[in-house]
Amino acid sequence: MSRFINNLKRRVAKEQKKIVLPESDSRRILQAAERVQAEGFARPILIGRPQSIVEVASEYQIDMDGIEIIDPETYPMLDTFCRYYAKRRAKKGMTVSEARDILLKDYIFFAACLVAFDIADGMVAGAVATSSEVIRAALQVIGPHPGLSTVSSSFIMITDKPQFGDDGIFVIGDCSVVIEPTPQQLADIAVSCVERARRTAQTLDPKVAFLSYSTMGSGAGEEVERVREAVRLLRDRNVDFEFDGEMQADAALVPRIARQKAPGSPVAGQANVLVFPNLVSGNICYKVLEHLSGATALGPLLQGLAKPVMDLSRGCTAEGITDVIAICCSDAIYMQAEKKRDMAFTSRFEQLDSRVAVENRNISIQFNPEKCRNCTLCRRRCAEVMSMTGYYSLESTGDIPICVHCGQCSLTCMFGATTTVSQRAEIQKAIDDPDKVVVFQTSSAVGVALGDAFGKAFGDNVEGKIITALRRLGGDYIFDTNFGADLAIMEEASELLHRMDHKKELLPQFTSACPSWVEFTEIFFPELIPHLSTGRSPSSMLSPMIKTYFAKRMHIDPSKLVIVSVTPCTAKKAEISRPEQNAAGRYWQQADMRDTDYCITTRELAGWIKEKKIDFDNLENAACDTVFGESSGGGELFGNSGGLMEAVLRTLVYLKTNKPAEDDFLHFEAVRGLEGVKEAAVTLDNDIIRVVAVSGLANARRFINLMEEKHSWKKYALIEVMACPG
Repeated sequence: MSRFINNLKRRVAKEQKKIVLPESDSRRILQAAERVQAEGFARPILIGRPQSIVEVASEYQIDMDGIEIIDPETYPMLDTFCRYYAKRRAKKGMTVSEARDILLKDYIFFAACLVAFDIADGMVAGAVATSSEVIRAALQVIGPHPGLSTVSSSFIMITDKPQFGDDGIFVIGDCSVVIEPTPQQLADIAVSCVERARRTAQTLDPKVAFLSYSTMGSGAGEEVERVREAVRLLRDRNVDFEFDGEMQADAALVPRIARQKAPGSPVAGQANVLVFPNLVSGNICYKVLEHLSGATALGPLLQGLAKPVMDLSRGCTAEGITDVIAICCSDAIYMQAEKKRDMAFTSRFEQLDSRVAVENRNISIQFNPEKCRNCTLCRRRCAEVMSMTGYYSLESTGDIPICVHCGQCSLTCMFGATTTVSQRAEIQKAIDDPDKVVVFQTSSAVGVALGDAFGKAFGDNVEGKIITALRRLGGDYIFDTNFGADLAIMEEASELLHRMDHKKELLPQFTSACPSWVEFTEIFFPELIPHLSTGRSPSSMLSPMIKTYFAKRMHIDPSKLVIVSVTPCTAKKAEISRPEQNAAGRYWQQADMRDTDYCITTRELAGWIKEKKIDFDNLENAACDTVFGESSGGGELFGNSGGLMEAVLRTLVYLKTNKPAEDDFLHFEAVRGLEGVKEAAVTLDNDIIRVVAVSGLANARRFINLMEEKHSWKKYALIEVMACPG
């Protein structure tokens, strides 16, 4: 589940939603708030008296620094909240004075008011309160979602059975709220579960099975008739997803049985959303799945409310609360985007027919409209080479541009309108701090690319001069990223061998060294996520080694190490900020420690060298520091399309045969009709291993779509994708 949650946190981190946590007397809630603040994907708000909260936090050594605390008794909008709540409950005879008593006594009601007034984007509660208390506050203060009259719950079930559901992921409901749903409630639950599947599980094609002990009339009874009536009601709603029922669980999940019991059903055998006939069956099922089959149950997740409210299990952990907060953020983003779509849409970005839309919080790229000449080069590059612009609508994303941080727009801009976000000031501050130990890591790709900025012949490797320049700039240690490339090669090859021998259903294996390609997959082809290698990019593998192994060896406090990755790739700037890029922090139990602290591109380094008036041409050649200064040379292949794949296959041959591959063992041929795509085949132990290399994300999109259409991409064992053409 960690990958699922990490991907979710990465998606929501850009929005920084405010999530209110009213149960501030709970140690677990405070620990979760601390984790959220450290991971930086949301902004937690605690409700209560600040002094009491700080005292509890201090008792358990919980860091409250930077976390907002709201005291209801002194909050300036308290009177407004009281009048609002009293008005909503006027038919029940509630007075403003009674409303005040409730809001000051039960912080869940006060927190719900913050959400109702859009001061907070969502609420998470239930670590102390019961589910009924949380739901009651949400319904009385916020109300149900328009068009729905049923508040229900769902679970996201994550299994290791990719042949079922959506790559092993299901959304099931209701398992914890509605005990004996009516047909109308069952239909509402189905609609809410589909929304949950789309917004949280990223299910592109929800298929709903209404479960029963009968399949298409094979049984009879009151419960069966309730399910049939729910299906009839849903047909009248003209919904935009496929559904069917009633059907037994095996008919819903197993294609072979589906063909026998429910021939012609658009859902049977491929359902990924399961609606249970009552709470008893749903609750039993999810617990059996969780404890007997090892499935991960994420929930219960409230649904059917007008704004995001999440209920917690009273046995939840701080980590579990953190995960639910991430889901609440996702709901907030989705529901706010939905609200915007319902209104007349006007983008805040101008001249979109000739420019790329760049968010001002983009971590890699920045845009200066005053320098833009509307030449259309950046837009064409983004649309035609990377297949981003034009492949989604800003209206559908709530006017938030989708970006994989590839930097192609800045590469093609001739006027300096689109440029790289620089962290040089932060790096210089670290260099000037005598307590900090600054480590640069650089690679052969930088050595070749930087020479162009100083008039060297195309292809000249100036890596030795770069090492000297980095020391002149203030680096205490210089390491070769190619050592990290060796780690990446070994990981990719070992994982491929494991999949070939034990996990063939997860073939082909896609490479994961290119962060833009990884983001592209997560956004446009989430069904391929299980096929991505679990290995990191070379620089992201080397950095935690430096902050753990190297720090220990050299007796350096890891919190004083500042690692700067020098790379030609702007996407690395976004990669280092991903939630999972804190392996060293987890090792040292320092939540705020990142693996790589800063990233600087080749062009930024060239500008820095020139600004410092370093005579680059006359610099002597130097070598990297020796702890990570040596490598096999396999990483030098990474700079060209197919290079990573060749290094992986050479390692695979060695792992299988204990002999090195021949010098000339891999022959690529262009794939007809597909630009930027080449394939090869290697014979190993009488097995033919087919591989393909793709460069350019537009080419990757065309390749995947064509292979899906032909049902033929499974013939490959390894697929390398690099975002940059060539």
